[in-house]
Amino acid sequence: MPKFEKPPVIDGKLDDEVWKSATVLKDFYQIQPGDNIAPTKPTEVFLGYDSKFLYVAFHCFDEPDKVRATIAKRDNIWNDDYVGILFDTFNDGRKAYEFDFTPLGIQADGIWTDGQGEDFNPDIVMESKGVITTDGWTVEVAIPFKSLRYVAGKDKLWGAHFWRRIKRFNNELDMWMPMNRDISSWLAQEGHLSGLEGISTERTLELIPSVTISESGKSKRQLPAAGSRTIGSGPAGK
Repeated sequence: MPKFEKPPVIDGKLDDEVWKSATVLKDFYQIQPGDNIAPTKPTEVFLGYDSKFLYVAFHCFDEPDKVRATIAKRDNIWNDDYVGILFDTFNDGRKAYEFDFTPLGIQADGIWTDGQGEDFNPDIVMESKGVITTDGWTVEVAIPFKSLRYVAGKDKLWGAHFWRRIKRFNNELDMWMPMNRDISSWLAQEGHLSGLEGISTERTLELIPSVTISESGKSKRQLPAAGSRTIGSGPAGK
């Protein structure tokens, strides 16, 4: 992937000059309902990075008045058209970060564990914007490297998948990589990205404020009740 000299503005529009230097992924495969056939509509993915962010953009060609997009809640976008990403940042084929985005840039994100499914409880800090255009829709994403755990550097690879759902075409699923239906594992069939070098290493700290309360005091000896006598302590005890 190329290293950007200038970051794009994340506004959903692919009009920044820097996108012209991005890696472009095309020629998706329709894997549902078709079996690795040509998709109904073309899709393009643009990739780049700088020292702090990973940048991804999608151009989803379509008829704008037929794009399905609503004001959905985060992690509940599945009734809309959307695009998705898996980044296997350790290239071990076991776990990956999942990111999904609607035509309006609404996010769903979580952790994909091979053989166990998806956990959408984690909310990863990132920025995304999407717009419906005259030829479909576009979305731009900036993912801070400090929001991820990963390996990077010379000769290091990330596993990756990119996909698109088109709801009105029988829930069509188009993917960058062809998929063998006889293999249940997506991560075993992932593509790979290289070139991630010169990334700034930062640590994210979570601060949880707390308050501790303690109480201290002195005990008081109880005095004898009025009119009582202690045996052996008065004159009669002699």
